[in-house]
Amino acid sequence: MAGSACTRHYTRMRFLCSLRSPRRDISLLVLAVTVFSLYLTYTMDSQVSKEEALLPSRKGRKVGLGLQGNAWINSVQRNILEGMEQEGAKVPNCPVLSELSPLQRKLVELEKKTLERFTNHDRVVVIRGHSKVIARDLSLYEQAFHKHGFYVRIPAGFRSNITGFSNYSSSYEDVQLFEATVEQSQDALQQSHRAVLEGEKEGWMVLLCMTFTDGDTGEGMCLHKATYGHLKPHQKVNRIPGVRTTLWRKDGFCHTMSAARKIPALRRSPLAPMCWVMPLEFEQFLSVADAVGGEAKWVFKSINPGGNIYILQPTKDRDYARIKQYRTRKAVVQQYFPNPLLIFGMPVSIRAYVLVTSVSPLRAFLHSEGLVNYRHDYQRSFRKVPSRIWYFGQLRQYLSHNHGPEAAEVAFKNMQSVITQTLLVSESALAGHFGGYSANPMEGLYKCKNCFQLLGFDLIYNSSLYPMVLEVNGQPHMQVSLNEFENETTISPEVCALQDEGWASNSIKQDAAEDMVGMLFSEQLVAMEVADALEELELNVGTLGVNCLPSHEYCLTEEDLEYILDTRRETVNRGSFMQLYPSPDSEKYAILLKDLSRFAGVDMSAPKPLRAGNQKIKDILDNTIRHNTPIMHQLVSALEQVYSSREIERHREEDEEEDVVGLQHQSHRLIHNAFQDVPLDEKYQRPECNDDKATMPYLSGVFTEPKLEFSPAFSPLVAEYHVTVPYDTLLIKVWAFATSCDAEARLEEKDGLARPANYSLGLGENRINFLVVDLTHTEPWVINTYTLHVYRERLTDTEPAFNPRVPHQVCTMTQDCDMRVFPTEPCGLQPIRDQSWDKYMSQHALLPPCQSGDVPGSWVMPCGECRDKSSCHWSMAEWHPGKCRHEVMSRDKLQQCLTGKKVLFIGDSTNRGMMYYLMEQVNGTLTEWDKTHNIKVYNNLNNNRTSVSFAYYPQFWLQPDHRPVFDKALYQLMRRSLPLKNSSDTILVVGGVHWLATHHLNVVKHSLEKEGLTGVRVIMKSLGSGFHLPVDGIHCLSQQEQHKLLMHNAGLSDFARQLGFDVVETFNVTLLRYKDFLQGKCACHFHKVRQVRGEHTAANITKRETLPPHRQYTDPGGEEEDMYGPVHYHVEGDINALYSEILLNRICDIPR
Repeated sequence: MAGSACTRHYTRMRFLCSLRSPRRDISLLVLAVTVFSLYLTYTMDSQVSKEEALLPSRKGRKVGLGLQGNAWINSVQRNILEGMEQEGAKVPNCPVLSELSPLQRKLVELEKKTLERFTNHDRVVVIRGHSKVIARDLSLYEQAFHKHGFYVRIPAGFRSNITGFSNYSSSYEDVQLFEATVEQSQDALQQSHRAVLEGEKEGWMVLLCMTFTDGDTGEGMCLHKATYGHLKPHQKVNRIPGVRTTLWRKDGFCHTMSAARKIPALRRSPLAPMCWVMPLEFEQFLSVADAVGGEAKWVFKSINPGGNIYILQPTKDRDYARIKQYRTRKAVVQQYFPNPLLIFGMPVSIRAYVLVTSVSPLRAFLHSEGLVNYRHDYQRSFRKVPSRIWYFGQLRQYLSHNHGPEAAEVAFKNMQSVITQTLLVSESALAGHFGGYSANPMEGLYKCKNCFQLLGFDLIYNSSLYPMVLEVNGQPHMQVSLNEFENETTISPEVCALQDEGWASNSIKQDAAEDMVGMLFSEQLVAMEVADALEELELNVGTLGVNCLPSHEYCLTEEDLEYILDTRRETVNRGSFMQLYPSPDSEKYAILLKDLSRFAGVDMSAPKPLRAGNQKIKDILDNTIRHNTPIMHQLVSALEQVYSSREIERHREEDEEEDVVGLQHQSHRLIHNAFQDVPLDEKYQRPECNDDKATMPYLSGVFTEPKLEFSPAFSPLVAEYHVTVPYDTLLIKVWAFATSCDAEARLEEKDGLARPANYSLGLGENRINFLVVDLTHTEPWVINTYTLHVYRERLTDTEPAFNPRVPHQVCTMTQDCDMRVFPTEPCGLQPIRDQSWDKYMSQHALLPPCQSGDVPGSWVMPCGECRDKSSCHWSMAEWHPGKCRHEVMSRDKLQQCLTGKKVLFIGDSTNRGMMYYLMEQVNGTLTEWDKTHNIKVYNNLNNNRTSVSFAYYPQFWLQPDHRPVFDKALYQLMRRSLPLKNSSDTILVVGGVHWLATHHLNVVKHSLEKEGLTGVRVIMKSLGSGFHLPVDGIHCLSQQEQHKLLMHNAGLSDFARQLGFDVVETFNVTLLRYKDFLQGKCACHFHKVRQVRGEHTAANITKRETLPPHRQYTDPGGEEEDMYGPVHYHVEGDINALYSEILLNRICDIPR
């Protein structure tokens, strides 16, 4: 068997082997004469025409060698010289043809014949189609083909632009001329089309059809249907007959996807949203819409490209009046995609570029880069947001950062699977469509070897990162964007459509086109590699003319072998394209293909396997038949696995070195190939499920990482579990699997994550819900819920009892060692020398009250030894500024201070926690609580002598264009709080975790001036700790970013003081104890409101002394609560209590 060296250098090595003969000198002389003759041919052939001189031909004297000829001569000379240099070296043992195995010899001869179709013909591209589409896409395609040595014949009325894209319509006048040219060129195009349509099929290698149809009928016709059957083997057309009626047209796509829903393998994972074709399926749509319910939305699309899109609800009278017109009007209705993936509050759609080079059997590739378009929500018909475009690498980076690398890997694998399944489903319909293109029906089905097509797949992800196909475009927009016009206001709508989509869009389109050409017209030799792989397989498959036996399942024909050779050649030259089918993991489509075979029944598009015993087929068709995908599936999948395993072995050492370097920079680099594999641990893969309907409500397992011991042990029949974790366990990964194949386990909500997800653990109780959802309905139904209660220990839970008679070290902490934001400062607990706890506290009590709310400080506590954290009494920890103290007022003094005051809070949940703490302290109890995200006003405080109000800002869950701006939110808060005094009796508290900027402070100042409230006291609550854990769905800041946030916070405080505002410092207070957050994804909440019952609650909190506030409350949890007593609420959280007390000091001006 020949080695891989002969595979790569077969042609040249055959020549080198001949040098071993005694006639070596004669051979060299003959070759020298040949080269010299070629040189004379080139120098004497000076009368070629201008066009012929430019043609990149391989036919020598017919059109002149030109540059391509020189390249060929240089290649010959280089081979001769390399042969002389290696003459004395060790030459691989390469066999001559007579020494090859029958299969190797057949493949080598077939490959030679196949490649001659490119090497012996002019590399010429002709353009046909509709003038406006040509004007749009010609420039990019011309550039791509020119780069690979093709000559593009520009149609009449258009100009060449091979020197680059920057010259194309580079001024407004050029665009006007461009538009006029488009209108005037259609007649010239029709004339140039007639030559091809009337039978001129010679003189070109590629026909680029640029139109919005299959190009075989009507305006913009490229090639008549009957002409397809007479194309030469070397000619290719960028149209696959039937794509338009099967996938491209919206009604055809709907019919195909509706049929796919009936296939068992796709019932649990539909490829596209439900759809109906109007008016044919109008009544059917109404019945389904009524069954789904009134809240469901439906997308009405025009069948024509570029038509309007409306999102309507049949249950609304106004919408139903518009829907009735579709009883007679053509359209497609598609279910509005529920719970789309939102990025920064906005839905996005995906444009993926898919190249199909064979239909039956399928061969398709997905470009590794595509476009991510931001879109408006349903209220604005899901339209694109101008100039908001990402590419796949950015999306992969975002998903990895916010959902985890495994989730990003799954998301892109799902995209590959959905696109591949869509193409597999379409094969039967497309193959049947070829029957009308056969030159002679008796010759069998025309398989369109000459056809290829670049498709644009538009997809959308749901919140669980599962994609669906919205539509397919058979002539994707490939125009290079025009940067020059993005600031123009007077240009026409057509030119407005050309505005810049960003450099990423240009680069992606250009790369896709260039990679496509390089793949389709590669001349790389792969016959020996393919032969080796076929001989390595142990499949019961024969080859006609080699070893076809009656016992074989089927025998490969020359058509099959040509498909296999082309597949390997295109794969190794695919550039940035990724394999869709066949691929090393395409075996996962076996069940779908079996279902498709059963559904196809007896159909001309699904020929029976060719066996030696079938004499009629053998005699008539022999090597002219090509088996379809279901028959070839096992073989081509096995071949790809062989290629893949060899590639992995060949580059193992190189990959290991690259991986080491890559891992060192993984968190700082941008992902360039969005489909690069991330190893997925087997424990995250779903185990085998079953089809027993009785098991649908049950989970087969609940899992955590690190592994936790549940109480009780897991059982599908038990729904509640408890577990305790140490204080330092801030994050766990959780996942679960449903027992039934028709169900899925999702986190927290019916449309939640259905995969491993990180979960932050706040101090104390954390509740994690796993919902079992039924997937057999249009909307997932929740049929069961499992709950995992995770208790994260507090430091106070295990601290020793405090004995005042035992000496204790005074320990201070300025930063946690796991969050070092001050590089030059020590971390952890540090002792204060020559101080006992009693003496230290006595001296601290003598300090004067702090004169501001942002005096730098540190946490201080008594410990047995500072180096032993477990010996510390964290329940006695206090925040101590350097040379002052924050006083805790008595309730009487607090009530007196707040009499006649109105306190307005605007910010996020951290401000809301401070407001409820104030309400509880001034009233002695909290009888009303609301987790509001809007505006809330309370006028019943302090015996109706004090009022507080709150406005939530920013409303992150809304799309950016629907969020109220800050000045509007502030204005609404002031309107709801009227009347307001222009004095210090009106206090405005503004702040949040990370959103606050100097812009907001300026807005506060200008808004108050506009309302004549310049005497109002403004207190800025500074930033807070949070967003430091990699939790799904939210951003995570690195330690370096936390340091930048620290600098930003200091700048905010300085700016606020310059404006005359007070400042309450919360960032340092929370950052030093960032692990003490309470339950919440962001790890930024330091308060929690708990409901309690019984009269004792109010009594326990009636006293306020000059002590840390967290020491004033008795936890009623150890007592038996009065379940029939009045309901009260209690705001928990030591850290929230601390900075809320500092706020009360500033409100009450102690001192100002």
